[in-house]
Amino acid sequence: MSEQVPDLPRSVQIIGRYKILVAFMAVLGFLGGIVFGALNPPVSGSKALVVFAAPACPGGGGAICGGPMFSPAYIQARLLKTFPSGVQVKPVTGNVLSVSVVAGTPAQAQATAEAAARTFVADAGSLSYLGEQSSAQIIQPATRATGTTTPKQLLGDGLLGAVLGLLIGIIAALAGGRTSIDPVALPRGRGVGATT
Repeated sequence: MSEQVPDLPRSVQIIGRYKILVAFMAVLGFLGGIVFGALNPPVSGSKALVVFAAPACPGGGGAICGGPMFSPAYIQARLLKTFPSGVQVKPVTGNVLSVSVVAGTPAQAQATAEAAARTFVADAGSLSYLGEQSSAQIIQPATRATGTTTPKQLLGDGLLGAVLGLLIGIIAALAGGRTSIDPVALPRGRGVGATT
């Protein structure tokens, strides 16, 4: 028995006919992805660790005096007025707080994290109640900002754009192949404009 190779599906034949269009759209998508990645650089993050100690009441017992103004949340609210965007203060363990910053470049992120941590320490030290003051101290300076390397990010954006361009090219090829009009078959013996 001789086996025949089955014909390729019509959609694969259409894509084969329009392979230049599909390849062009993929290259165009790759270049578009690189341009998009260059115009929208990745953000970088940095963080510093601060230990916060509220004052104890003069009467003893280990109670915290001063109420909510000596809570880390109150100082965080004051900090967010100074740094309205990209700064977060979160508890880590016990009295240790993390001051995290997200900024455009690694240098901006690290500088803003250092400034936010210093501001947190200054704000905590400026509060007093019955002669007692809260204190805060930076236990870990702002870490080196983390972010994706630019060439790696651009390549990833370019590949994503190429995939998107490839899909658009395939869709355009299938749409163009399905709408091709077959020549009209006229009945035999009748010509165009012939009279009977």
